Amino acid sequence: MPEMPENIQDGIAHLELEANSPAPSQHLDHAPNSPQSSSHDYSRLARSTEEPNFSPFPKLHDPPPNVPPADEQNESTLEHARIPVLNSNDPDMQLAWAQDALIHVDAAIMHEERISQNQPARPVTPQVEHQLRIDAMNIVTFLADQHHPKAEFMRGMWLEFGKFGLRQDKREAFRCYSRAADKGYSRAEYRIGMQYEQSNDPIKALRHYHRGVDAGDSASNYRLGMMTLRGQHGQPQDYAIGVELIRNAAETADENAPQGAYVYGMLQARELPQINVPEMYLPFDERSARANIEKAAYLRFAKAQLKMGSAYELCTLGCEFDPALSLHYYALAARQGEPEADMAISKWFLCGYEGVFDKNEELAYTYAQRAAQGGLASGAFAMGYFNEIGMYVPANRDKAMEWYEKAAKAGNEEAAGRIK
Repeated sequence: MPEMPENIQDGIAHLELEANSPAPSQHLDHAPNSPQSSSHDYSRLARSTEEPNFSPFPKLHDPPPNVPPADEQNESTLEHARIPVLNSNDPDMQLAWAQDALIHVDAAIMHEERISQNQPARPVTPQVEHQLRIDAMNIVTFLADQHHPKAEFMRGMWLEFGKFGLRQDKREAFRCYSRAADKGYSRAEYRIGMQYEQSNDPIKALRHYHRGVDAGDSASNYRLGMMTLRGQHGQPQDYAIGVELIRNAAETADENAPQGAYVYGMLQARELPQINVPEMYLPFDERSARANIEKAAYLRFAKAQLKMGSAYELCTLGCEFDPALSLHYYALAARQGEPEADMAISKWFLCGYEGVFDKNEELAYTYAQRAAQGGLASGAFAMGYFNEIGMYVPANRDKAMEWYEKAAKAGNEEAAGRIK
């Protein structure tokens, strides 16, 4: 059996690149709160500023607290909190800020790499982004040298994945995780388990997953829950235990392990066909499903952000039609490399929505191009159509046929019908 649904596995590695301790348990029928606990909430140190909206995307006015901020707003909060955090004597708050700063910087770097296929690369890294990275890395490095368990874990993640200028060194990463685990940092048990699982040693992997579960770690609950639901690595398939583990993962989800909330919500909504859980073990519950998917979206899980964008566009999950919120969620997901979000943005800007945002053929073309280069057949078809009719670019039948051929090879039947 596959290790986990393919559409879930994509993106998890990126979201696991920074560590975060499990968030407090939350009732799933309530809107998720900020993932930072009040004692480590650095955002309270950032002065409030109201910047002009320089984006063609509509600005949300008084959004609910469970809606994640736009990337520009997130960067502003990180920058305005930077000096107070550096002057703080609270290492846990410093690490919370450093983690979020590095997640933001890493996402920005990967986004720039993707869009540089179609436009000139930015000549230099923006000063704010550069300073966030330098200060965040200095915090983690200093505290890791002092053997702070979370900082050691975070440095282990850099080493395991070769991030932030460090050469990949899985052996040294294992040592970092082991030191963090010995000091009670339970997320380290999950990473140790993953290393053993990837080394074809499921017995030792399970031992560490169970240790993580016993300590209430979300990622360990998620991994063991998926293994139990699917009967992997010698685990007997058990829907009752598997659902309970995924529920625990959802309740304790954090920015380093948001997938439990997403998967549990999708299971509740009956929108995860790869795993068919009988009704007696997990009843259909659209309201709770929405709360869980919203929570995962708030915790920056791109698949959940894509789902919420669709929900506000198509009125699913009990959501009302809201073009601005739909576009907001799609923009967050697209920045993390979701081609379906790129295509959805293209469709929105192709027509615009009166009173909310204007039609913009350039953006419609640009985002369709990104979707196509992300491997989406409908994106390739849109590029063929735009080149055929001359939308934003001069009509060019040869280019249109090239895009239609790509779309047809990717399974788009309408494109196949246009090739002559």
